[in-house]
Amino acid sequence: MEYCKNDICLVDFNPAKGGEIGKLRPAIIMSQTEDNAFLPTLIVIPLSTQIEPNALPYRLTLDKRDKLDKISDACINEIRSLSKIRVKEKIASITDNEALIIQKALCSLMT
Repeated sequence: MEYCKNDICLVDFNPAKGGEIGKLRPAIIMSQTEDNAFLPTLIVIPLSTQIEPNALPYRLTLDKRDKLDKISDACINEIRSLSKIRVKEKIASITDNEALIIQKALCSLMT
């Protein structure tokens, strides 16, 4: 499987610890496609169907698309690195504009 930046894939987040997001759910691959070819881990942002409107920089609402069959929030503050063995099938992708919004939100969370 090729792991491409901005793809939305199903990811197994179990076992979750403390307040971490768990279960099998969609997540956006945020690490660079070139890096994903040789690194054993990916950087991902999990999605949730629990919508919190106007929650930037913590969340960005994404419309349904392809096999992402529900409106979902990208939980930007839940970004994490995990093993590729947790990643299942690709179900959709985010747009370049959505990727830019998420990148700016991440930068604002880090300052």
